[in-house]
Amino acid sequence: LLGPLGLTFSLIGFGWSKTFLSLLIFRCAQGVFNGNIGVVKTVMAEISDSSNLVQIMAFSPVSWNSGSTLGPIIGGLLAEPAKQWPDTFGKIRILREYPYLLPCATVALLSFVFFLIGLVGLKESSPVILARNRRAKRISPEPSSDTALISGAAPTYGAIAPSVEVSDVDEDIPSLRELLVPRLVIPLINYGFFCFSQTAYQVLLPLMYSTSIPNGGLGLSPYQIGVTRGIWGVTNSCFQIFVVPRVFRRFGARKTYIFAFSNFIVCIGAYPLLSFFAQRANKVDGIVWALVVIQLASNLAIGMAYAASQIYIVHSSPRPAALSSTNAVAQMISTITRALAPFIASALFAVSLEWNLAGGYMVYIVLLGVVAAGMGSSFLLAEDPKKAQ
Repeated sequence: LLGPLGLTFSLIGFGWSKTFLSLLIFRCAQGVFNGNIGVVKTVMAEISDSSNLVQIMAFSPVSWNSGSTLGPIIGGLLAEPAKQWPDTFGKIRILREYPYLLPCATVALLSFVFFLIGLVGLKESSPVILARNRRAKRISPEPSSDTALISGAAPTYGAIAPSVEVSDVDEDIPSLRELLVPRLVIPLINYGFFCFSQTAYQVLLPLMYSTSIPNGGLGLSPYQIGVTRGIWGVTNSCFQIFVVPRVFRRFGARKTYIFAFSNFIVCIGAYPLLSFFAQRANKVDGIVWALVVIQLASNLAIGMAYAASQIYIVHSSPRPAALSSTNAVAQMISTITRALAPFIASALFAVSLEWNLAGGYMVYIVLLGVVAAGMGSSFLLAEDPKKAQ
């Protein structure tokens, strides 16, 4: 609950900032409170079981894609409202003085609403805390017909023994050595490859689509890119909800992950083909659009790799009490790789075009090499996530 509440205040502070230092402070605060991503994954795993874990994890990309789609729309529509609507918002002094306050306040309001929903409807799911609460009730239970008249440690002659025995849960925080075992390290390595490859691919998408055809891109307008990604977003949401669970039930987590991750070969490998055919026709013709459709269709399957990796990570946790620490390590790996991937991919894209490395395609060769390494590590995954050693 501290996550959305903290985001509420940090977003308002960001929109109210006038100096770079304050912007930096509130942006760092947003990063801190975004740490509840790992908490959400832990809660999702704790409230699920083997019968519905796949369906629950399949909803994660839908949530992420919804936010990734709505966020830019809110920012684009509401930023600098005094300039966009001078007859209405232009008359409000605070919006003239703080041009980015309105979009930040709008998102802050949404975050606060989510905080209230969680405050009312979210129940504690941590096995450690639940066991602690049960022990507290066992020590000082409420009087009832089933309550022992004297404690279980005392002689029970003439008394009613407690009717329910509560098993204790180990509350010790797992050590790093306990977490860094092969059954968990292998899924974490694969998760790192997935996060890096996905982020690199997504960073190159707008760069490639918007760059002019002579410079190796497609020269699409912002409107064309927005419509294309919007259609893909709706299709992807339906795919993740209705198709992914059936695929997991039919083929299992390992085969699904290997197939889904292999689609990075198509997604990234399509970039040089798009550039080649666009330059040959000097326009975006039918062949180019067909390749775009193939690329985005392959990207639909990639979402299954995320769900599979989360299933492996959940089942590879040393013990239930260590699930939060396990997800924290996974989130750390995700943050590091997703921070490095945009810089590496965009820098390689610019250098490849400027210096004409491998005909301008060096960036794709390097990224396909990373994908090949990730494919190799995917075969190390256990056939059954529950039986990983």
